[in-house]
Amino acid sequence: MQLPGSMAASESLGAYARDRLAESAFFADLSAGRAHPEHVRDVFGQYCLWRGHFHRWFGVCVIKSPPAGGEPGPPRALGPLIACLEREIKENDRGLTDAFLGGLGIASPARIPALPVTSAYAESFLRCYISADRSGEEALAALAGRELVAPRRNAIIASALPGHYGVTAGLELFSQPAGSGAEHFPGLWEALANGTEADPERLIEAARMEIWEHVTFWDDVYFTILAARREIAS
Repeated sequence: MQLPGSMAASESLGAYARDRLAESAFFADLSAGRAHPEHVRDVFGQYCLWRGHFHRWFGVCVIKSPPAGGEPGPPRALGPLIACLEREIKENDRGLTDAFLGGLGIASPARIPALPVTSAYAESFLRCYISADRSGEEALAALAGRELVAPRRNAIIASALPGHYGVTAGLELFSQPAGSGAEHFPGLWEALANGTEADPERLIEAARMEIWEHVTFWDDVYFTILAARREIAS
């Protein structure tokens, strides 16, 4: 089996991402305006806490890159990874996360306590791919999957928050364009497709699993918050 190019992979994995988002309880409730505003605020607070750890995921891919002069050579992977990191740094420098949380009514983001599910998700990529029995190609494929689901997720968020919850501040955090060519997925995937000797099925499965993990994270946070609220109410 040959690893498909970025366009074919984007279509296949993109369809998988859309299906997982369509099955998500949180995104269904958010899209319909059924989620309580306090629950929405709390879910996004946890997302932003996780996002503060996201740069470490790129670091795992850098660590797992082959040495200079090896095959496949690191420039193919490092270029897209650097582009992703630059985006993260620019968005943090512009204060987009704090502006967004302020729009949700969270005045002190530093005081948000991390839920266990959030901490577990933040560490999940490191635990999985820093292991010696997982290749750098698998880590890069997983990261590419996470990047691919983001624009489709963002389109739901950017529509639902102003439409149902009156949130407009800081939405630039979710303004990346949707579509098969969006974001950094093509660069990350082409770094794999050009000359990798890894098993293509394992790479595709790594990308699919990370898409599933990301959508599941939102639902796990949502269900945890709902359960806590019911416990308080009772």
